Amino acid sequence: MIHLIWSIINGIIVIYFLYLIVGFIAKGKKIFKPQFKVVSISIMVIGIVQIISASDSEKNSNRISITEDYNRKIDSEIKQVKLEDNWTFDINMLVKYSIEQNKYIPIESNSFLTGLVSGYVWEFNSIDTNNIYPNEKAEFVVNGILKWNLFGITVYSESKIFNGTIE
Repeated sequence: MIHLIWSIINGIIVIYFLYLIVGFIAKGKKIFKPQFKVVSISIMVIGIVQIISASDSEKNSNRISITEDYNRKIDSEIKQVKLEDNWTFDINMLVKYSIEQNKYIPIESNSFLTGLVSGYVWEFNSIDTNNIYPNEKAEFVVNGILKWNLFGITVYSESKIFNGTIE
């Protein structure tokens, strides 16, 4: 439930920012009510700075290479694991395996958020997993950081560690 409330707060701030921009263009300084003037100007300035700096920010691909030396011509298979199932969003992970001599060798992994992700950024840091054989399971340990953002600014960073099995 807290994730939904956080996303709603982020949505309200974005809508208020758009209201301020359109109102400032249409009415000028009259849009700023005296009792909310400091808050309104702060939100407007932060929003403009975030828009300008968004083009400079580097995007984290959340892709980790596990094994460098493998034959790319051999068959591969992708397994998907749901790391966390929240009410509003999920944290998912894909692991790509190379199939060599009846053994699945992990090559790379990717992790991402799905659902209502407003106000959240997932940073996939590490994965530890091993080779598996057909009809067996592999254990994994995943480490990452879930960043709680308010209007694009990280307010809280939550370290997350997941462990489980891949079938």
